Amino acid sequence: MRYWLAGTYLLIVIFFFVESLLHPILWLSFVVIGPLTALAAYDFFQTHNNVRRNYPLLGTINELIKRERHIPQEIVLQKSWEGRPFSLLQQRLVKKRADDELTSEPFGTEMDYGAIGHDWLVHSLYPVNEVKDNFRVRVGGPQCRQHYNASILNVAAMSYGSISSNAVRALCKAAKKENFAVNTGEGGISDHHWEPGCDLIWQIGTAYFGCRTQDGRFNSDVFAEQALRPTIKMIEIKISQGAKPGFGAILPASKNTREIANYRQIEPHNDVHSPPNHSEFQTHEELLGFVQRLRDLSDGKPIGIKLCLGQQDEFKELCRVMQQAEIVPDFIAIAGGEGGSGAAALDSIHHVGSPTEESLVFVNKELMEVGLRDHITLFVAGKVISGFDTVRYLALGADACYSARGMMFALGCVQSLKCNKNTCPTGITTMNPARVAGLVVNDKAMKVANYHRNTIEGVRSIMAAAGVSDRSGLNCSLIQRRIDEQTILTLEEVYNQNGI
Repeated sequence: MRYWLAGTYLLIVIFFFVESLLHPILWLSFVVIGPLTALAAYDFFQTHNNVRRNYPLLGTINELIKRERHIPQEIVLQKSWEGRPFSLLQQRLVKKRADDELTSEPFGTEMDYGAIGHDWLVHSLYPVNEVKDNFRVRVGGPQCRQHYNASILNVAAMSYGSISSNAVRALCKAAKKENFAVNTGEGGISDHHWEPGCDLIWQIGTAYFGCRTQDGRFNSDVFAEQALRPTIKMIEIKISQGAKPGFGAILPASKNTREIANYRQIEPHNDVHSPPNHSEFQTHEELLGFVQRLRDLSDGKPIGIKLCLGQQDEFKELCRVMQQAEIVPDFIAIAGGEGGSGAAALDSIHHVGSPTEESLVFVNKELMEVGLRDHITLFVAGKVISGFDTVRYLALGADACYSARGMMFALGCVQSLKCNKNTCPTGITTMNPARVAGLVVNDKAMKVANYHRNTIEGVRSIMAAAGVSDRSGLNCSLIQRRIDEQTILTLEEVYNQNGI
């Protein structure tokens, strides 16, 4: 019985072969039959897959269904709000805003207001008619000489190599149009970043791509040459990333082209594993010394650090050392463990790294306790999609947000989950020239710009509904959460109650 499919198929092949002797046109059927016959034979004789060997052809079909199960699952089987990492409701929201379509919905919400963990805004009986806020934030503490007025919503770190040349160019053209910033990711700065002339946040990772020596150390001369260029507005030292904190980044060999290797100053066509730690510093004091060094080399531009919160005592100690050394980063970008990545280790993606929300509340509180909060701008990244997502993080203490996957959906991402395989069907996370060509830069730049503008307008509308005329009025008491079937608390009560 194990061979029923292969056996039945073999009988069909024999039948067509005999019939084709009488009717030569039937030889055309072997265009389909031939490859399937070869596949069944391969399954039977191969040794690396037990199921395919025991169930020729049927085993291959089973494997294909398992590998691509998310496609029919998302399209046919899941409810609109059930998908992971992002639901169809979230994807639809981004696509509508990117297309500048009608953004209203009929017949009521599909969300379950009775679900534990569901959040909502508590609106005012007296909404304001005008929100007097430019939705910009000034980045740069007392030691900074070139402050930057950043948008409250910016493109999160995505390296060229993680995403394609056309994706980078579209994001940067959109940023130029709507006046927000693009984080380069740790892969260095390419011509695709420079060409549109948008504001850039240059991320420096553990491998120092784009400013490294031949042995992988930090190259201060190369760094200074690029950091002084006027389109570099901020510099971010990446200590850890949400999806893989403490593991280091991964670039598969299939995506490491000669062009990308040239920008990163590495050999092409090899797997690239960034170190989990920086060679320039191993202590809090050395980290702050590196912050000051980059500030001097960049002529006083804002220097910040990006981290996924891990052991809380370490961050408390870092705050104490900042206070003593009187060297303070201009901004801190907080990445949550639920954040995304083009490629992350299986051991890290599900169970390493603190959640975004709890991390933000903790970091905000610690900085306030040591008197440094006014000097440090807090950016947050972690599944920022909608205006409400942005408002919730601002209410919890953030000054600005990063979005990566929201921007990817605006580029045309369909959540095919092939970012690490160089087979992305939309041309966003692949280096395959034919697939990249399918991403039309001018069209997608307009859609990203639309998404950003409409999301900011969503923030404005939510604030107006809450009776808040500017961001200083946002606080945790404006967001409520269902804790269980009978209990509803504001986020202020949630975190005061938990002692965070």
